[in-house]
Amino acid sequence: MMNIGIRVDGSKNIGMGHIMRCISLAKSFKDAGSNVFFISKYQQGIFAIEENGFNLKKLSYDEQKEQEPKEEFYYGNSLELEEESEEIIRLIEICKLDVLIIDSYNVTEKYFLKIKPYVKILVYIDDVNAFPYPVDVVINGNITGKYLDYKSYFKNQKFLLGPSYNLIRDEFKNISKRAVSKEVKKIMITTGGSDPFRTMELLIDIIRSDNSLDGIEIHGIIGVGFNNKQELKEKQRQYKNIVLHENVVKMSEIMLYCDIALSSCGSTLYELCACGTPVLGFVLADNQEFVAKKMDELGYIKFLGWYHQLKKENVNYTIKEIIHGFETREEMVKRQQGLVDGNGTKRVVNVIREMLF
Repeated sequence: MMNIGIRVDGSKNIGMGHIMRCISLAKSFKDAGSNVFFISKYQQGIFAIEENGFNLKKLSYDEQKEQEPKEEFYYGNSLELEEESEEIIRLIEICKLDVLIIDSYNVTEKYFLKIKPYVKILVYIDDVNAFPYPVDVVINGNITGKYLDYKSYFKNQKFLLGPSYNLIRDEFKNISKRAVSKEVKKIMITTGGSDPFRTMELLIDIIRSDNSLDGIEIHGIIGVGFNNKQELKEKQRQYKNIVLHENVVKMSEIMLYCDIALSSCGSTLYELCACGTPVLGFVLADNQEFVAKKMDELGYIKFLGWYHQLKKENVNYTIKEIIHGFETREEMVKRQQGLVDGNGTKRVVNVIREMLF
């Protein structure tokens, strides 16, 4: 039986995408008979891990520093890594870990090299190819994975790249082909687990500003890291066509219920594609930009730009263009539902098992 460790965080400053994809991967390891231990710091991520029934080892951190409001996504700094690596090495020995999987942007070459001798297989889940990683396996399940020109650090290093290795949740597996509605009556808005720039409020106001869109229902997804819940709930009280969803158990139901979506360009894009929900995408963080542009280029989404570029005229024009473009939506849905098959986590598990045995 393999013992698997997963080092990942989730918070209002990091978002929850890293946590969700790691939980998805952890479930596949568990289904294959492995023991899984999460190693994490912040409360929002820890809550999601424990809610899914996994063993947790909590790392020490400066709680006051984490609570400080930040105007952008914040993943930590390299000065923290020396102490963290010592903690992780102790946990590797305590839990007798065979494999350690790391999903964090706050990593360095030195950090990986210090940890690597203590596990049989070191794995890194990546999005950006920041530098050559001294690990045994690199996973990048994004559509951009094969375009990032990864360089091997070791001779036998494995690269699991592209949507075949996307760590999408089981919920989005085997979804039926969508029958595209002639009319668009419901729009979903999602910014992921947090909304640091209050983009959902902005988009609601933009849609509400156009009288021709008055008949559209707006379905907003409130994540655990939202700081502006009260303002959004006030809008819901004020306008009958706004529906807010919090503590969502099955996200696919809302995605399938809505006709189109306005979404940040993180891991949610792959879930929307699996559901065949046409997407107007916007970028909240640097690591999302290449994915957004490549998906737009290949016809999976329409890219609106960065969150600070979202202007009333452009957003509403594009919404109305896709509302009235039935054939465009049909073609987009056809492309989307062929992008991910939901078996990425199983493929990753099989590769790692073969390496060990």
